[in-house]
Amino acid sequence: MIDYAARQARLMSSLDADCFLVVHLETTDPDRASMFYLTGYHGFGVLMVTPETIHAYASRTNIGMASAEAPHLDWQILGWEYQEAIVALLRQHGFRRVGLASRRIGWLTGRALEAARVCELVVDEDPVGRVRLVKDAEEIARIRRATEITEEALKETLATVHPGMTEGQIAWLLERCMRERGAEAVGFDLIVSAGANSALPHHVPADQKIRSGDVLLFDIGARYKGYLSDITRTVSVGRAPDTLRRVYDIVLEANLAGLAAFAPGVSGPTVDKAARDVIERAGYGAQYTHGLSHGVGIEIHEAPASSGASAVAAYEPGMVCTAEPGVYLDGLGGIRIEDMLAITDAGCEVLSRFPKDRLIEIGQPIRDR
Repeated sequence: MIDYAARQARLMSSLDADCFLVVHLETTDPDRASMFYLTGYHGFGVLMVTPETIHAYASRTNIGMASAEAPHLDWQILGWEYQEAIVALLRQHGFRRVGLASRRIGWLTGRALEAARVCELVVDEDPVGRVRLVKDAEEIARIRRATEITEEALKETLATVHPGMTEGQIAWLLERCMRERGAEAVGFDLIVSAGANSALPHHVPADQKIRSGDVLLFDIGARYKGYLSDITRTVSVGRAPDTLRRVYDIVLEANLAGLAAFAPGVSGPTVDKAARDVIERAGYGAQYTHGLSHGVGIEIHEAPASSGASAVAAYEPGMVCTAEPGVYLDGLGGIRIEDMLAITDAGCEVLSRFPKDRLIEIGQPIRDR
């Protein structure tokens, strides 16, 4: 059972405002994450969150869905001229200081609020995102199940993969397998990349056919009860080139070094360095083009991050994130290994269990750990 009242209380205790405005509207304000986190409702609507209550609004089209998914709230109909309707409601409630998330409010809504001057706007980057940093037991259980579904689907799919299939066909098989196991949807656009395409970290699977000797990279995840998984495994179709086989061992060592570094109180740059040092010592530092980790929850990329300007200062128990070093060799292929983990009091729990101790060759048995 999710305690939505506790989430509401944590949010408002962190703000110096009478109300916090959540706007998730089609085409303009993409704040599905805050809407779902605070209510359990997936769809479009507007929330005016106060310490005492949540004033909840949805269009006539969506109010039935909102009432079914979040029956603990008294949903009211929001007028079709959304920005004008929001201004009118704020005026009606008489809020003096209204909090906004600059990362999530769209330009049309922000402009309408500024022009109306019905209240003082208290702009913060992402208050709900900060509250979401530490997951509770129910959230971690959903992420764990999303990870299990992903790995079950990958195991089944690999048993059917053969030269001549396209990346797109394989991606569709994965999605079908995930849904058959209870996923609501894929967690993001699945990445299936063969041969030289695997050197493109965000490759979009299409009509590229896999061939014997290709490496095949899967960056995949499922959505289960609103929460996501994100794992990457790289396999080979037959025997891969010796260079990529050596790189696989290097990336695996970096992955294990990164996982070993995660613990409460450790900073993002520290865990990033633990993995990066392995790859740099092997001479592939220039071919490792991204950070080690990002948070995962309702969104596939959320705080905490392990490197860059938004790096976490200190991990805390309950944070959920990835460890995903990679090396990408243009024209030949890439290797990435990504695990999901949850920070615990003693270190971290690795949520992903799919085998990685060797470069799996398609057609050979997949050993469970």
